[in-house]
Amino acid sequence: MTAEAGIPPVGFVGTPTARASRTYRVALAGIHLIRRRAFGFRIDVVGLDRLPRAADGGPAGGWIAAGMPHRTWVDPFVVVEALPMEPRLVFFGDGRAIFRSRWRRFLVRRIGGVIPIWPGAGREAVEGYMAAAAAALDAGAVLCLFPETGPATPPGTARPFGSGLAYFALRTGAPIVPLVLGGTHELYLHRRFRLEMLEPVTWQELAGVARDMPPPEPWSSAERRLAHTLTRALHERTASTVAAAHRATTLAPGRHKRWAWLTTAWH
Repeated sequence: MTAEAGIPPVGFVGTPTARASRTYRVALAGIHLIRRRAFGFRIDVVGLDRLPRAADGGPAGGWIAAGMPHRTWVDPFVVVEALPMEPRLVFFGDGRAIFRSRWRRFLVRRIGGVIPIWPGAGREAVEGYMAAAAAALDAGAVLCLFPETGPATPPGTARPFGSGLAYFALRTGAPIVPLVLGGTHELYLHRRFRLEMLEPVTWQELAGVARDMPPPEPWSSAERRLAHTLTRALHERTASTVAAAHRATTLAPGRHKRWAWLTTAWH
């Protein structure tokens, strides 16, 4: 898609802010109503007390929410409903999916808080993504992304993580909070989901180095090697929780699943 079609190839859609606008609040209220009344979806939230906190005890921003495993269209809606409304979320995701249809383009432009990425991006585009993410975090928002790449893996496991999440942590210094989803691989009426928030972790903790160690130079071979190390470490750190979240939301054999078409309804 092109800028001529009104879709920005790189950059932040909207204005970086931690505040939930009226449109954002209305959108969340609509999501909540549809989830509960139309589909009967339920969300078991675990670990809200682990989220970063401000000096006054309220929810803090400036951190990276890493959702996993990403299975269906419902995942970002589960995350946005489970987390506090403020500081608001800023989503980093596939521009082709985000702007696929007219109604999606309309909603994204009205609500904002999106950093779309496009295939074939070079260094200049990547720098643009990094700058947009840094602006969101500096504004006190929460940067949300789903780091997996590659083909699907069995339920109860996560696909390999791309290195983008590690680069964001290295370049911004923001801690990562893994958000582990369960039950979203298969949708039907009255489906119960689980979202567990793990303890925040810094790139230094994942690498096993001193807390005050500076990151490598951007675009260096040392940075690439460290990004791969961090990616593997985070995958290993979350694997058991991913498996447990799946087990906690698995129905007993023989249970009837009405409206199973919901699984692929909005792909």
